Amino acid sequence: PHLRRPHLRRPCPPKETPAPTPLPTTPEPPTPEPTTTCTPIAVPNPSFEAYTGTRRNPFNLGQIPGWSSASGSPSIFGGFHLARSVWLWSYSSKGESVFAAVPFAVGATYEVTMWMQTSNPNGQVFVKAANGLQPRSATSTWFPSIASQQTMFSSGMQYQQAQEITFSFTANDNYAQLWLHPYWTGGAPQAEMRVDNIRICMVGGTPEPETPEPPTPEPPTPAPPTSAPPTPSPPTPSPPTPSPPTPSPPTPSPPTSAPPHTRAAHTRTSYSGAADS
Repeated sequence: PHLRRPHLRRPCPPKETPAPTPLPTTPEPPTPEPTTTCTPIAVPNPSFEAYTGTRRNPFNLGQIPGWSSASGSPSIFGGFHLARSVWLWSYSSKGESVFAAVPFAVGATYEVTMWMQTSNPNGQVFVKAANGLQPRSATSTWFPSIASQQTMFSSGMQYQQAQEITFSFTANDNYAQLWLHPYWTGGAPQAEMRVDNIRICMVGGTPEPETPEPPTPEPPTPAPPTSAPPTPSPPTPSPPTPSPPTPSPPTPSPPTSAPPHTRAAHTRTSYSGAADS
């Protein structure tokens, strides 16, 4: 007999389960680093470009707007940033210095930038905040002695080549003036410094709010009267003007008739016993 080979079913390979497609992820934006603001503080005539006179004693004569001499007779010289700079000297503990009205608030930190050039490495340069400085004549070469001052920056005279320097300081009191001067206790050669393009800003400060212009007032709208309208009084009647009477035709009266004349009956009287005549 014919034997049928048993049919063997080949097992199917297991189906592969597809891996899930990952959802796209939105990268988180980088966290910005905190920025420190620096609010500019106004420095009058910061590059000494406003100049109304000659080169001789201009700070003593009020020819450099915004600046005055606190000692000696400071001069205007060629600039680094623009055309001009201030030139100062010192020796034997005397010398020249200038100041301007610049406010500094107690506890606030300031960043100061300026161009500077110096000579004589034995001397020092000073940038100070101060109160009480007064304009002085050209013959007063002693540096003023004032109680209210703070040194913002002090350095040796190492700036033989003009360069831009930046420093910061925190005010320990309220000050109203910026004061610049070199200082050298020895004799010749004198210590010299030149300064130009001064910029100051308050670190973390907020700008002063602008004063808004007052709004233009609109003309007021008159309010409706709240009182009730007056009740008109009734008119006072004028007395009627009498019309002239219309004459009516006279009514004739009936004639008054006399009663009819009644003749009395004539009664003849008879006499008895008399004869007729």
